[in-house]
Amino acid sequence: MVLPIPGHMESHFLMMHMPVLLKRFSLSYERDCSCVEYFLHSKEKMKQISRTLIFSHETFSNSLYVSKFYPEIYKELHCKYLSAACFYMMAHHAVKLFDLCDNCCVNLETDVTVYDKFYSRLNEFDFKINYNRPSERVCLKGRYRDLFFNTDMITDHLN
Repeated sequence: MVLPIPGHMESHFLMMHMPVLLKRFSLSYERDCSCVEYFLHSKEKMKQISRTLIFSHETFSNSLYVSKFYPEIYKELHCKYLSAACFYMMAHHAVKLFDLCDNCCVNLETDVTVYDKFYSRLNEFDFKINYNRPSERVCLKGRYRDLFFNTDMITDHLN
């Protein structure tokens, strides 16, 4: 298992939860031009538990767009905070794949309740409501911060 580079990680949250995530789950990805799809696998159950986790490169604004993030980790036992750790890992991996810069924008659309319970608590991204949409939906804008950890444990799905 590849862990963060000692002395370079700024996030206590990631230092605590990333090793737990990596012990229980593995991630693979498949890239198609400006989109990357992630696949989450349970190491304990030896099966895929989530797919269509999609991050995109918005080429016009040179930012990251979270097209779909619903990893279904909550269905597993003892998984508190692992969805957040998974989000961090995938975002950092996608930023590296698309060669985006530190402090680039991260955008997504979600339900108000999901924002309140999940995205508003991802402190490293500092998500704020950019604007409201119909039917209790909001568009969020946050910032990516390079936390200097290795994402090489995310493997190519085709291999």
